[in-house]
Parts: sequence; structure tokens; C-alpha cells
Amino acid sequence: MKPKYWFNFDYQEDTKTIGGFPLRITEGYGANRKHGFEIDLTSKYPGVKIMIGTMKEFVKIEFIGASVEAFGSAVGMLGDFETGKTFARDGATVLDDFNDFGNEWQIQPSDNMLFHDISNPQFPKRCVLPEDPQGQRRRLLTEASVSIEDAEKACASLTDAIDRKDCVYDIIATQDMDMAGAY
Repeated sequence: MKPKYWFNFDYQEDTKTIGGFPLRITEGYGANRKHGFEIDLTSKYPGVKIMIGTMKEFVKIEFIGASVEAFGSAVGMLGDFETGKTFARDGATVLDDFNDFGNEWQIQPSDNMLFHDISNPQFPKRCVLPEDPQGQRRRLLTEASVSIEDAEKACASLTDAIDRKDCVYDIIATQDMDMAGAY
């Protein structure tokens, strides 16, 4: 099934470009239904692409051949390209606490709608904060049906160490062995 997506509630059936750059959509397959969106920036920035992958309710964004020329002036949730500093919407205030950062970048009524489904919380309600990693989550992991060893086996074929670590984390956090298919 071809992936469907919307922008500002308008269904984008035959979109071939984003921002004037070619868009290629790959269809999901198998049980995982992983979809891909490739934005090819090579016409302006040789060798640069933005890869967006979706699987279940998760999104992965990867920048191929990223450069200061292409992304040096980018602003937003990804932070400063060169320093990695995470800025508030004002572009000047540095936010080192990721909970504060997430709340700062929560979608506002004046922003374009990014999601087709409107779910809670919506501004002015604040984002739901993650659980205390030493509290409830630790207890849940001791009761987990998927072991760390099983997750490591499922992710063992990944050659990149960071991908492997993220894969194991995603499997343990979701208790879903299919998450290995996201990588």
C-alpha cells in the first residue's frame, strides 16, 4: 500500500517535489510496513539527501552528506548544525534540558499543522514528560517479556554501533521485536 501523507490537512496524493527538490516515496512491505521518503537536494547541494523513514508510530530522519553549506543556517528542533546547541524559538536562548526544549517547541496554534490526527496534549496543555528512568521504567523493564539479550540478537546484523544501540533501546522500550526492522 502506498504511504499517504497530508500537509495542513490537504492530502498529498501525487506530490513529486518538496521545496522544489525531488521527492521519492518508497512503499512499506512485510509486517513492518516501513515507508521511506527521500528528498534529494543534489541539484543545489551535491550528494545531500534527507531520508525520512516511518514505521508504526515512529519517525527516523537521516541527513546524507550533510554540510554547513546545506544546513548551516537551519533553525529549529535539530539545533545548531555546527555546535549542536539547542535553541528556543527566539534563536538566542540555549536550552540544555530536553524536557524544557520539547515544551518550547510544542506546536502552537499559529504553526502549520504537522499531524493528521490531533491528539492530546495540544497547546496550551504541556507535553507529557518521560517517566523517571530510575522509577517506573526500571520496574517495567524487570517485568519485560523481551530481554536485552533477545534485543541484541535482533539488532546484531547492524554494522553501525549507534544504530545497534538505538535498535536495542527501541525494542526494549516498546517491547516489540519488529522494531529491529526500522533500521
